[in-house]
Amino acid sequence: MRIASFIAKRIRRADDKTRISRPIVRIATTGIAVGVAMMLLSMAIVSGFQEQIRNKVIGFGAHFQVTTIDRNYSKDSQRLLFNREVYDKLKQAQGVKHVQVYATKPGIIESDESMQGVIVKGVSDDYDWTFISNALEEGRVLEPNDSVPQIVISRYISERMKLRLGDKARMMFFDTRGENHRQRSFRVCGIFDTGLEDFDKQLVFVDLKDVQKLHGWGLRLGISADSIAVNDSVSVYALASGGDGELNFRWSNKDWQGPGPHRMAIDSDTTLQLMVTDFSETHPASAEVNWKHTGDSGGKYSVVTSIRNSDTEYIGGYEVNIDNYDDLWESQDELQAVVTSHFLQAQKITDRNHDIFAWLEMLDINVIIIILLMIVVSIVNMTSALLIIILERQALIGVLKALGMPDGTVMRIFMQNAAWIIGKGMLLGNILGIGLAYAQSKWSIVSLDPRNYYLDTVPVKFDIAGMLLLDLGTLAVCILAMVLPALYVLKISPIKAIRFS
Repeated sequence: MRIASFIAKRIRRADDKTRISRPIVRIATTGIAVGVAMMLLSMAIVSGFQEQIRNKVIGFGAHFQVTTIDRNYSKDSQRLLFNREVYDKLKQAQGVKHVQVYATKPGIIESDESMQGVIVKGVSDDYDWTFISNALEEGRVLEPNDSVPQIVISRYISERMKLRLGDKARMMFFDTRGENHRQRSFRVCGIFDTGLEDFDKQLVFVDLKDVQKLHGWGLRLGISADSIAVNDSVSVYALASGGDGELNFRWSNKDWQGPGPHRMAIDSDTTLQLMVTDFSETHPASAEVNWKHTGDSGGKYSVVTSIRNSDTEYIGGYEVNIDNYDDLWESQDELQAVVTSHFLQAQKITDRNHDIFAWLEMLDINVIIIILLMIVVSIVNMTSALLIIILERQALIGVLKALGMPDGTVMRIFMQNAAWIIGKGMLLGNILGIGLAYAQSKWSIVSLDPRNYYLDTVPVKFDIAGMLLLDLGTLAVCILAMVLPALYVLKISPIKAIRFS
């Protein structure tokens, strides 16, 4: 065994209760333990808080939104023609977890009690309801077979508007110029509460088809056709809306212009076709009317009309969720490479909610400040303890020097003692800090006010790699800091130390 290690161990094992260094060492050990526990707790709590708030924001809007290249930050979606090739390529991109389509439309929800401006988000069958389902307090989410337009609202809107499950929510929508307005009614089928009030008070969910109709991006067509021939002729009339409003009716009977009504001679089974277009190159709507003679007298026909509208072919954009938030910047490059040729852009969640994510990043500064303060406190405690230990052992130092022991070896004796005290304090601190963090994560001992903190309990995240790195860094810094007080050994004269011992 090395002489320095042997002597250091003997000093630690010495059971002399009269030495003043005994309580000082205990205080230093306790100070290090408390400091390490606070550092680990602050890291776990801030990391947990950042992760939970981040997941809530992402739950409302996904990691990426792929929109038209001229997309601004307005809440009113710009129309985008759904492209199956783009949809499939996004799903196949590396690291992509889920892809879904959506569209948004600002509106006003009103009741007999109040009015509230909201953002209506239309979602389709491919929407991932995991986040909203976990926050659902009453009712259910939207279902594809809903016969009546349904809406999912937050607890905030429910209480403010006095709306309960099954109630009708009356809504008003304006066009982009704020002039013409439309009114729609939705039945409340679900009420959620995420605790993120900034989003809860403005976002509601409806079926994507309802938002597509409200926007009027595509063309919608209706046909009215007689089933009884009068004087061997029937009347046909078309109704169309959407697009830019400048509609062109192209009948299979090329002599016809406009929506009608038009009269057509008929004496047998007949088929008539119609295509409606506009000047904005909106995908056309089409219809086919088939008259089949019933065989009865009186010119009776069975009329079968098939209509293909184009409003469902337009969306507001694609939402993309990835497996790992840490890959956000790398994934943006890959997604952008997929959509650039289609004149689309992939926007990160951090770009669309810059203020929230900047605030979350600033929380790291608090952790850094706490870590620095705790390290400084630990160094001050250990410096005091080490100096007292050295002063108490001046006679020993004098004897060792008189016997020819080099100053460096003498310093190592006390440095090893300091390292042992620091290590013991850090071990106790890890047990205390990780134990408290585990207790909080399991039993939610400390609660929060969701109105102020967006969470109802203090969150905890165990980052094992980060905690290990913090421990190693703290240990290294504290031991290095002990070199300075250990240099006091060099000033001790063997003659004086032995003479006055």
